[in-house]
Amino acid sequence: MVENAMSTRTADSPRPDVAGILERLRLAEAKLARQREQQTGMNESDRAAMRYLLERVDTEEVTPGMIARAVHLSPASGTALIDRLVARGLVVVGGHPRDRRKKLVRPFDRNVDPDHLDPLTTRLRTLADSLPTGEARVVASFLEEVLITVTRAGAAAT
Repeated sequence: MVENAMSTRTADSPRPDVAGILERLRLAEAKLARQREQQTGMNESDRAAMRYLLERVDTEEVTPGMIARAVHLSPASGTALIDRLVARGLVVVGGHPRDRRKKLVRPFDRNVDPDHLDPLTTRLRTLADSLPTGEARVVASFLEEVLITVTRAGAAAT
């Protein structure tokens, strides 16, 4: 059972342990990522790339560069990701019909439901959408700061 930091909080309750909750979240995400990769053979970037592609395939021409930018990868890492998806038979890469310099990425099976591929993202989006606007702004601002901190720590480690 997942604990909810706010479920028993009243106006005079002590301050919630936000840092502790963040640490538990990070550990839970790492554990889930390992389990999902073992079960599906796809890492988080692979799943994010497939979701991005499936959500746009009927409305946009998706290039490898678009996918790499969407999942925050370098062009070289984006190429490796696309190569993995091609090798697994999940996508095909072909030439652009009007621009010979471009390549387009298409899902092998257009009927794959992105929500089935990654139901956790769907549930998290629904949860986020349920926040009142003012609370959403506070949470978004905090999470942006967390993201910046994690990104800087990752950059410093490399």
